[in-house]
Amino acid sequence: MNRQGAVPRALRGLTLFAGLLLSGSAWTATMVLVIDDNADGGFNDSTPVAPVGGNEGETLGEQRRIALQYAADILGSRIDSPLPIRIAARFVALDCSTNSATLAQASPATFTANFGADRASSDVFYPVALANALRGRRLANVPNDINASFNPRLDAGDAECLRGQRWYYGLNGVGPRPGTSFVSTAVHELTHGLGFVSLVRLQDTNDSRAGQFPIAQSSGLRFPDVFSTFIQDLSLPGNPRWPALTDEQRRRSLTNAPNVVWADSLTNSRAMSVLDNGFNQGRLQMYTPGLLASGSSVSHWDVSLNPDQIMEPFATGDDRVTAGIGLSSCVFENLGWQLINGVRCPDVGGPAIAGSQDDTDRDEDTVNDAGATPATRDSDDEGGGGGGCTIAARAAFDPIWLVLLGIAALSVGARRRRG
Repeated sequence: MNRQGAVPRALRGLTLFAGLLLSGSAWTATMVLVIDDNADGGFNDSTPVAPVGGNEGETLGEQRRIALQYAADILGSRIDSPLPIRIAARFVALDCSTNSATLAQASPATFTANFGADRASSDVFYPVALANALRGRRLANVPNDINASFNPRLDAGDAECLRGQRWYYGLNGVGPRPGTSFVSTAVHELTHGLGFVSLVRLQDTNDSRAGQFPIAQSSGLRFPDVFSTFIQDLSLPGNPRWPALTDEQRRRSLTNAPNVVWADSLTNSRAMSVLDNGFNQGRLQMYTPGLLASGSSVSHWDVSLNPDQIMEPFATGDDRVTAGIGLSSCVFENLGWQLINGVRCPDVGGPAIAGSQDDTDRDEDTVNDAGATPATRDSDDEGGGGGGCTIAARAAFDPIWLVLLGIAALSVGARRRRG
């Protein structure tokens, strides 16, 4: 995609604001979409389409925006934030073959530590949206909080891309097969953007080694991210959590399934009420296969969880989000998000929009905001390999310098089938 071209500034900075009319609900995190596509592509595609599954958009781009906003509202209705959460979104060609595809990728725009919030741990990196919510003000010098990219090849009907499987933009669930739910995929990716992601280095680079945490710019020290503080390895004496391990121990732990698990006892005990598989010694297994998967390892639940959860690394068609986000609510609570509208851990059996009596009772306004700042991307995520970005220059917080290297990619591929 040509980021510059002759795209009008108003369209490059297109901002989609959505308000929820939630019956009986007083609070919600406002999710703001910042569309980063050109004038007639991606989320602005003017191709006429027929309504599908409650999505009344009249063009492909409009249906895409409505579906993404709906996914964002599903999450926003479950967490509290005094500040809007800004999501930079675009369509960009990602890998796709006959049997597998990268559907999308997303990540927090940046992370920050030691930002002065009472409920935040010291010397721990937090995703910027959560840090903003905990501190009550915007902290980082970045225009958006989450960067998300989606694969347009699923709309091309290409037999060499998942045998012609297409995006399903309906709001009523997974939809007919063959088809891939855009709403479910977007919820998965935005959940990464809200903090369901580890920053531990997965592979050696010129300046860091596998198993290391990122460096805080101001101090030069390595800090863990808040997600990784809940990961432990049962194969080591005392079952230590990842921050207590050496870099070399963490490196070995990256591929040490089934011993790498989620450490929170309340989350694990409540998971037993909804799952019949996916545990080791009563703890939820993380996805750490023996062969490192650079776009999936660590930052997902293990594929052994049954029933399927939205934060497993592969879309199966059974990972519905229209009746709750499952164990994701537990992780949000662990990380520090405040759950609202009666949402509990785990979140099952409720309406798609928490606190709403009628999921379709929503008002939506599209505004061409000429003053909005388009999402910025550096050369590292132009190529579709990452979804992360390099942190802005030093401010009154401790940023990290990193590229996420596709850590939050959701893929479709061959996987075992459950009876």
